Amino acid sequence: MKKTKNSKRISLVRGLEKPVWKVRLIGGLILILFAAVSLKALELQVLNRDKALDLARKQHWKKLTLLPRRGKILDSKKKELAVNIEAESIYVRPRNILDLPDFSNKLSKHLNMPQKQILAMLLTGKPFIWVKRVAKPEVVAEIKKANFEGVGFIEEPKRVYPNSYLAGQILGFTDIDSKGIEGIEYYHDDFLAGTPGKIIVQKDARGKEIISNSVVVEESKTGFDIFLTIDSQIQYIVEKELKEGVEKSSADKGIAVLMKSGTGELLAMASYPFFDPNKIDRNSQENRKNLPMWYSFEPGSIMKGFLAAAALEEKKVTSSSRFDCENGRRKVGSSIINDVHPYGILSLSEIIKVSSNICASKIAETLGKDRLYEHLKGFGFGEKTGIDLPGESSGRLRNSKDWGAIGLATISFGQGISVTALQLATALSAIANGGYLMRPYVVEKITDLDGRVIQEKKPEVVRRVISYDTAEEVTKILEGVMTKGGTGNRASIQGYRSAGKTGTAQVPNPETGGYFPDRHIASFIGFAPADDPEMTLVVVVENPKTSPYGGVVAAPIFKGIMEKVLFYLGIPPKTTFAQSRLMPNLMGMSSRDVLRWSEKEEIEVNLKGTGSVIHQKPQEGEIIKEDTVCLIELRQTI
Repeated sequence: MKKTKNSKRISLVRGLEKPVWKVRLIGGLILILFAAVSLKALELQVLNRDKALDLARKQHWKKLTLLPRRGKILDSKKKELAVNIEAESIYVRPRNILDLPDFSNKLSKHLNMPQKQILAMLLTGKPFIWVKRVAKPEVVAEIKKANFEGVGFIEEPKRVYPNSYLAGQILGFTDIDSKGIEGIEYYHDDFLAGTPGKIIVQKDARGKEIISNSVVVEESKTGFDIFLTIDSQIQYIVEKELKEGVEKSSADKGIAVLMKSGTGELLAMASYPFFDPNKIDRNSQENRKNLPMWYSFEPGSIMKGFLAAAALEEKKVTSSSRFDCENGRRKVGSSIINDVHPYGILSLSEIIKVSSNICASKIAETLGKDRLYEHLKGFGFGEKTGIDLPGESSGRLRNSKDWGAIGLATISFGQGISVTALQLATALSAIANGGYLMRPYVVEKITDLDGRVIQEKKPEVVRRVISYDTAEEVTKILEGVMTKGGTGNRASIQGYRSAGKTGTAQVPNPETGGYFPDRHIASFIGFAPADDPEMTLVVVVENPKTSPYGGVVAAPIFKGIMEKVLFYLGIPPKTTFAQSRLMPNLMGMSSRDVLRWSEKEEIEVNLKGTGSVIHQKPQEGEIIKEDTVCLIELRQTI
């Protein structure tokens, strides 16, 4: 019995001791877990507090991107050409709307958007929908007045061009996301773009955005400002004269390039019809193109000046060298070359003055096709100029190995070769400045918000193409074109020496491989003053209906532009014409600027209204007589 009791007691004690190790094990595990949690808490709250907070913010907050604030584009006189204004973008919170079809129907009437398009956007399941970025003020006002549930507004910068179509093709434009698409806006987008702003959107426990608690946490940073070599006053003169000339001749389009002869700086570059970057949807794709550098064409007789330069440089001819123009008809191979008027024996100077195709072909033969080709390449034909703008064409200049007898002849008077107006302006400037081919450019400098210069462009010599003596000799020959009996006499400018060359060319027909019988390119290239060249100007008119000739259609446009720009720049004439004064363009100027001008010029003005000039009399370019009182009307534009 005793043994049995002891056995039971021992068995009971052992039974009580058996789970102790399990308790200790569980307790140890708990202690380890507690220590781990404590260490993690220490890490999150003390050691890596910032990282933990950032993780929490990512779980409960979301960033949405706002449009960036782009840098301004300004002209050489610091006049704003592209700026930002504050506009409101409209968003919708679909989860706050009970009847989406009815809501989209009502909203579509205010936004002028299809109801199906708005409804499709709202049914994507997203809690935040942009329905209209940078909306028009009147649209925003209407929707605010309607007081729609679930609709909100956020301020964003909107890109605008305060001068409408002025220099539109040069500036380009931006898309809805404020990215540059064409022109300066595209080519220099990295500098202009700026940094987008951010808004933080709070999310609930399920990760849905709570837009009502949104706050702006990062303002957009403005991009760099770009200053152009373009003078907007000169640009206006060029565009006005080009438009009037194209419309007067009932032509399809017009092109003009005005360049500083010695530096390659572009003072103006125009394409007509114009392009207003504020109204993208109202302009055709064709109107957006910067024609002076994109559009290539057969130049016709304006190439004869470069032919003369090459022949003189190679010393194959002199200004007095004489050629037989065969009375207006010459057979080359199986082809016949004709002149508009029959001529006999003429000197080189006379050949260029009257623009004989026949004698040009004989000069080319004297020079030889390989040397002519090398000189045309030297002047930059057949290759891009390297201007700081997108979309440049290289034109077309076939290798001289592919020229036959007729090919050499036609190229001598500008057929079988295609060029751009920018190439012509650059090449002619090399004659004007004494033989140096300059790299054309349109951006003068780029600055940051504090005005510090980030980049600055300086004149760049590409190469020397002819000697100074050759350039001087060609200039004298081209001056003869502007005199009585020359094809360019309608481009001559009273009081100034000028040099130039007319061009008339047929338009190639790509379907037949020949030419359209009734379509022409009329052109004029020149520089002034010829004795101290300041500016080179190229004018091209496509398909004029009144006359096909450059001397009739393009030369008067050249004259209208050049004489007004010479006056604007204060370059004095050398005759009594200096006593006359032309009315400048005062449009857009403030009353203070007008009064400063009138005091300086000692001209009486009568101001009406306040703000900026919207009307002036006399009109820009008209002569101001001694007793003239200029009537200036101003209006507030803001």
